[in-house]
Amino acid sequence: MDLSSLKNAAPNRQLFKRGAALLFSIIIIVASYLVITRASRDANDVVEVLRVKPSEGIPAFVALDDKLIEKYNIIKKEYTEDMVLAEDLDEVEGKLTANFLRKNTVLFKDQLIDEKPQKNEWLYQVEESNEVLTLPYNFLEVGGDILMPGDRVRIRVTYEVEQAGGNGGNPNAVYSQSPNKVKKTEILFDSIVVKDMLNANSHSIYEVYKEVQKLDENKKQEVMKSKDFLKNIQPRALLLEGTTEQINNFARFKGLDGNSFLITILSRKDSNVIADQLPTLEKEVESWIGNGE
Repeated sequence: MDLSSLKNAAPNRQLFKRGAALLFSIIIIVASYLVITRASRDANDVVEVLRVKPSEGIPAFVALDDKLIEKYNIIKKEYTEDMVLAEDLDEVEGKLTANFLRKNTVLFKDQLIDEKPQKNEWLYQVEESNEVLTLPYNFLEVGGDILMPGDRVRIRVTYEVEQAGGNGGNPNAVYSQSPNKVKKTEILFDSIVVKDMLNANSHSIYEVYKEVQKLDENKKQEVMKSKDFLKNIQPRALLLEGTTEQINNFARFKGLDGNSFLITILSRKDSNVIADQLPTLEKEVESWIGNGE
């Protein structure tokens, strides 16, 4: 048997392995070079924007100046047109933050406003001839968390009146109401809009929703999952806009003995409800309330 062919095969096989290893190394080196070169080129191709400077961030409705914001370079491919460029610093100074901004947050155009929004802005839209009435109620008896600012309701009043003819002087008679008195029920407000609602702390629930909307997304999630938030959106009183005649009528019934009010919710077909203005927020609240139960 000729063993010379076997002796020659081993060196050829080693040579092939060495060549393959060398080729693989060259490919890795070239690929690494291209990646590094591209990264270096991207790093040099930057856009200068503005970002939040203080470590504690910037609260909502604070006027911006050069102590609160700084210039910052980002890679051009990460830039979007809604970011605020560093060259617009002069135009940005004096504008107010629309919500809380964390440290190193890049400024976006929709995070800046020209003036602070009015609290309870609906109050500025009330007709001069109208008045706003506060009516305490049990929210569990009126739709629970279904009733929202912007809903229309119908309110009935039940009250006691003197019964003509008395009770005939029978001292042994049993009455479901006071002797000589009967209860009557009638519609107080056929249709009236809930402009806002107050929680147990007498704070506007509409403003609670608005304040939460101003927070950054992470903080908003944290706040809305808290028991304090769910407690703060539980209503204890209604704010209703009515005419002077309606308010006078309410005052008359409110002064009667044994009065009580029945509140029912009307169709939302022609209503402007806060749930429609903040749909995402409302869905999140409903899901968390459901999970809490």
